[in-house]
Amino acid sequence: MRVTLLETEGRDRAAEIELAGHRLRVVDRISPAERQATPGPVTAPKLEVVTIAGLTSRLQAGADPANGLEPDHGWRYRARATIVSTAPLIADLGLLRLELADLDPADWEIGDRVSLAIDRIILTRRRP
Repeated sequence: MRVTLLETEGRDRAAEIELAGHRLRVVDRISPAERQATPGPVTAPKLEVVTIAGLTSRLQAGADPANGLEPDHGWRYRARATIVSTAPLIADLGLLRLELADLDPADWEIGDRVSLAIDRIILTRRRP
């Protein structure tokens, strides 16, 4: 996954990134505490998601067939996705795949369609 940091307000604040030609507003967890990260390609990027469980639901068969990610407000998003793994629980949003660590994998099967209310996407780095 190629991620470019376009701008940031600093650690734990809003940042704009580019992913596959799309701009996303995320939470910056790559900037050091004492300064903002320099815009440019992000080494070993990882995107984590925090969902709003009460607004996340299973999609009916045939409803909203396209996977996708749409801005809601601030750094919140609405997404339609397909579950592609249950251990860990991973959803394919089309643009990217995200691990859904805050949802119970026992509630989902591979191929299930899901509507996600995403509270925030967090930009971090993969650990070696």
